[in-house]
Amino acid sequence: MTARLLLSALLALVFATSGLAQQPTPPPAVQHDPSLDAASNLIGKALFLRCFCAENNLAFDAQGQLAGTAKTTDWTLAAVNVQKVSRKSPSEIELEGVRVAIRFATDRREFDRHPLNDDKMKLQLADPANSTDPAAFSRELAAIFSEGLDHRLQAAMPPYWQHYFNPQLPWPPDDLAGQPIYIAGAATRIPGATAAGEGFIPVAATKKASAAYTNEASRDRVTGSVDLRIAVDGDGIMRRVVIEQPLGYGLDARAVESLSKWKFLPAKLNGKPVAAFALIRPEFAVVDIPQ
Repeated sequence: MTARLLLSALLALVFATSGLAQQPTPPPAVQHDPSLDAASNLIGKALFLRCFCAENNLAFDAQGQLAGTAKTTDWTLAAVNVQKVSRKSPSEIELEGVRVAIRFATDRREFDRHPLNDDKMKLQLADPANSTDPAAFSRELAAIFSEGLDHRLQAAMPPYWQHYFNPQLPWPPDDLAGQPIYIAGAATRIPGATAAGEGFIPVAATKKASAAYTNEASRDRVTGSVDLRIAVDGDGIMRRVVIEQPLGYGLDARAVESLSKWKFLPAKLNGKPVAAFALIRPEFAVVDIPQ
């Protein structure tokens, strides 16, 4: 009886040991990377570079400030589609994607995004190791990117764009401040304009200059026109410019730049020179850039 009990005990021990050996090994714990997750959330979003940088290889510090210098461009060429996110080192995250051009659809009066798939982008973002502030990297992303056209991005644009997005925005003090700015007709919806009525002769251009294409617009064969509302003082000097109907692809900025070469005769009201608004419409036809 004693031998049987001993044998049973030995068999039970063998089975128990065998069962323990067959237990599955727990998988290794996956280390969470909140900064990489935050960067990955940018994929698929309508992003704009707040720096309006024209270059495709950029680096940013932990505060979201550009490292070094870079040429700038119009906001309609400063959009980006993030396609891939990876951690390159414990203190650096890399974003890969393509530059995006913005085109205005006149029929819908909306801005459309057009990926420039040949313009590959790489953005190196600092991610301080062992940061005690879990929201630091999210603030860095917010300093680099605007999701859509937020008010901060609009405020960083030139005045001709600021007044497009906010027609009621006051103009800073200039030579037209405090005086009427006339426009043809008996009624007007133009902010700051005074209806001229009879006896009004509008602004006349005595010299014009063509607006240059951007490389992106020429490559995508963008055509159309930009409507610019300008204010010309009683001496024939252009003082203000507002975009009334944009085109996109950086062509709006090129149209405004070209106005520096224009010359004007001032408007007249009952024979007297006066400040007045005028509508300028530069046309863009396809221009092939020489190879």
